[in-house]
Formats: sequence, structure tokens, C-alpha cells
Amino acid sequence: MKNQWKHRIVCLALGTATLVFGGCRSTVRVTDSAESGTQQLLMNSSADAVICSFDFTLLADRRCYLDTTGLGKANSGYLTYRLREQMGSFGVRLSETRDDAEVIVEAGLAAYGTDSRRDTVGITDVDRLPDLYLCVDDVQYGVAKLSLFAREKETGLVIWHSGAMRADSYQDIRKVLGSGPYYTGTIQHSGTRVGH
Repeated sequence: MKNQWKHRIVCLALGTATLVFGGCRSTVRVTDSAESGTQQLLMNSSADAVICSFDFTLLADRRCYLDTTGLGKANSGYLTYRLREQMGSFGVRLSETRDDAEVIVEAGLAAYGTDSRRDTVGITDVDRLPDLYLCVDDVQYGVAKLSLFAREKETGLVIWHSGAMRADSYQDIRKVLGSGPYYTGTIQHSGTRVGH
């Protein structure tokens, strides 16, 4: 009977110590797609910011065809859609073919991608010791740089130029003393919306 009480007290003490001193861990699942959701959000957030800065007022009421050859691999999908949407919001009459247009708008993409940086504070790369991180700061950046110009189809005369425009986006993921991750930045990560 005495041994049972000792066993129960030891189990209770170990259970309490586990609850008090035990840590927790949060992980973000990385997908197998060519670009993660975060990368796509960063790139498209930058593209949105750049495209919103274009003023197509001088092309209002003109029948324009958007030539996306200069967008390279990104010449279909979201970038093209957003450029056409922005043109339409300024009253540009969008043409589906070159033949029907009086003005050709050419788009050029200089940069469209992501970069990342990791800073760590703690004990790392020491023989026979495990890595011990006090703080980990992961930052991902998205960048988009676009330029547009418009020319009359018949004469080739350039009648409008946007200049090279650039916008950046970022996401900062920080862990401090085992707590976190804490998200900040220009995009909202899905990890911050779990349970909402």
C-alpha cells in the first residue's frame, strides 16, 4: 500500500513537471508545388502594387491591344489579367487581337521572384554540441519590376511610357526562445489564420 502511494506521487510529480517545463512546437507544412503559397503571395503582392501605380489616363477611349511577349514565362495568367484589369479601369477599350487595335501596349518584366534571408542567434556549428537557437529570424522578399509603353499601330509613334516601376513585399517569421512563430509583413500567412 505504501509503495502504491509512492508510485502515484512520483507519477504525479513527473506529470506536473512535464506540463510546467515542457515546450511546444509549431510547424508549417511545405508543399510540393513548384512555388509555395507564400512565394506566390509575395510575388503577386508585389505585382499588384506595381500595376496599381500605372496611370492609363492618356489611353482612355483608345482601342488597345496588350502585348505580353515581354513578360517572358509570366506572360499568361495573373499578371496579364491584372494589367488588363487596370487598363480597363481607366477606360481603355481592350482589343482581343492586334488587327482590331489602334494602339499596341507592350509590357516588359525585369524582375519577378523571391529571395530569403535567415539570421540566427545561439550556439551553432560547434562539434559535439547540439544547435541551440535563442532567436531565429526568417525573412522572405518578393519583388516585381515592370515597364510599359504604348505605340500607335499604324505609325509606330510611341505615345505613352510608364517608366520602370518596382514594388517589394516581405514576410518575417520570428521565433524567440522556443516561442513562436510570430508573423509580420505585407502578406498574411495562412499559419496566422489557423482556427479563425
